[in-house]
Amino acid sequence: MKRIIFILALAASIACSEKSSGESSVLADATELKVEQTDLTTVRLTWTDNAKGEKGYRIYLRGENDPYHVSPIETVDADVTEYIFTDLASGASYDFGVQAISDEITLHAKIVYLNDYKVLDREGMGNLEGGRKVAAPSDVEAVQSSNTSVTLTWKDNSTDEKGFNIYMKDASAETFGEPAASVNADVTTHEVTGLATGSSYVFAVQAAGESLVNDSKVTASSVITLIDMSKVPVVTEVKTSYAYIAVSYKVEKVSGSNPEHGICFSESGAPTVKDIKVLGPAISAKTEILQVVPNAYLEDGKEYQMSAFIKDGDTYLYSNPQPVKLDAQPEEVNLTWEKQAYKELADGIEIYKTTSQLNGRNFNAWYAIADPAKVDFKVFYPEAVGSKKTIKAQAEAAEGCQVLINGAIFGNYNIGVIMTEGKMTQQWHGEIEGCYWATDNQLYQVTRAIIGVDKNGKAGAYWVGVPQQGTFYYYNRPQTNVVGQAKYGKVTSTSPVEASSWEPYYALSCGPMVLYDGKVAADNSYVDGKHFYTNYECWNESNVYSYKPDRTAVGVTSDGKIVLFVCDGRIAASDGAYMKELGPIMKSIGCVHAMNLDGGGSTGMWVKGSGMINALENESSWRAVKSTLGFFKK
Repeated sequence: MKRIIFILALAASIACSEKSSGESSVLADATELKVEQTDLTTVRLTWTDNAKGEKGYRIYLRGENDPYHVSPIETVDADVTEYIFTDLASGASYDFGVQAISDEITLHAKIVYLNDYKVLDREGMGNLEGGRKVAAPSDVEAVQSSNTSVTLTWKDNSTDEKGFNIYMKDASAETFGEPAASVNADVTTHEVTGLATGSSYVFAVQAAGESLVNDSKVTASSVITLIDMSKVPVVTEVKTSYAYIAVSYKVEKVSGSNPEHGICFSESGAPTVKDIKVLGPAISAKTEILQVVPNAYLEDGKEYQMSAFIKDGDTYLYSNPQPVKLDAQPEEVNLTWEKQAYKELADGIEIYKTTSQLNGRNFNAWYAIADPAKVDFKVFYPEAVGSKKTIKAQAEAAEGCQVLINGAIFGNYNIGVIMTEGKMTQQWHGEIEGCYWATDNQLYQVTRAIIGVDKNGKAGAYWVGVPQQGTFYYYNRPQTNVVGQAKYGKVTSTSPVEASSWEPYYALSCGPMVLYDGKVAADNSYVDGKHFYTNYECWNESNVYSYKPDRTAVGVTSDGKIVLFVCDGRIAASDGAYMKELGPIMKSIGCVHAMNLDGGGSTGMWVKGSGMINALENESSWRAVKSTLGFFKK
């Protein structure tokens, strides 16, 4: 017999009919057979009584394994139009039959069957459309809590439920069957125990109503495969700042050499590598890792679920999720800036000065601002290897120069990348590659902050990585080294993140990046009383982070203008700025991105017609520098 499963329990069609003994019928056949399931084992059959003068109705029930011809199970009185079938098997299929009968067998109506009705289980009844149902739960998540247990969580969307039914099944099974457990109303978590490591499961939750037909739909979790929890990373400490989230985690077992690992975040539910993924430093054995996640990955004021992860073969293993949130951004810096007048300065360039107190200290600073689509922004360096020239000398030798400031930190070479007219213009060497001997005598592969413009004058801010000569990758997230901790390998087109297609025409790298996407990106918090959490580029920390000298910076505003900034330091009139203050200062000017440049004795700003405008004892005190950047008349 062909079996057809009916999905809706409230409507069914008449599929076949039989004559009682092959003779013609006088009594009219019953029509419009319908069934309504009232609980897991009970079905109500109704029909239209078309017969006149019938003695009654015979009721037939035929199971899946019964013969084609069955005897009636009961006879009901004439004019009856319903019958209740009980003790049926949930999930089984049945044929229900009705026959109008007379005193004479030759006058019997046909046996009319409603065929192949499947008695629904709880899942099936809950998933029926229509009816008054309580609201179904959502966001059902299954997270492994031990080698043999899973913690199930869900969002309660109902207000009048009597409780919740918990279902589970092997991932290969088609249906859930009967509930594995039930919990009280308003409960939103349940631990399932006694599971098998290595097996795959699906779990589901259903809000229970006054009766089965009022139960909500069944909401299932994703497939979860139980793994050996001894391989799962364990988070031991989390430290938060407005600039980063630092996570320490242990990895007890590592399969292979340096498997993929790191930190992941989600805005809701258990995080996975499909959400926000931040790769970690190199590991090779049982180890504890400190990984810093810059605020460039996360939004201010938003709470995330965070897990450490490691890839074991083809499977990602996650630590238990925990909530994390960036600290509030630093308070706004309030400085009063006065526009300066320079007669020989080209149109489109503005210069401002402040003598406002900075956090209670004397402070002198200047910034120049211009639209690089209207005023040329360029980067220069003396051509001879090892040569240096003062800012003034470089400005006076450059045709059309309007404003010029000092550029990158340098030794024999500029440390990092310089692009002029779309080409890398200084001789290749290890300092360009980004490798830098840090204070612990370890060589680190870093990404350097870089700001510049493309050929059309559109400003951009990135981190640049150079894994080999002639290869430049630009990223909107840095590789997050922590001096004294595990190191990262060489950058690739996809690590630390997918590389950008940016093509800088004039650009210069230095660092650190102190402001990115409007968020202050550097602070002065220590890892160990010696090294700094945000020193991703492994700069000399005592010089760059630890004190408040003269500072130079370059920034980009939200509307694409370039800002050139200098402040005096180490004099009575101006006490300089800490690195953690530089980001808020640049933000107060209107920048969304900003990068620290060489400071101290290298700091200076030259303006056409006025020469050097910041603090100056005498002409000979200005340090010769390896690179400069500034505005030029188109």
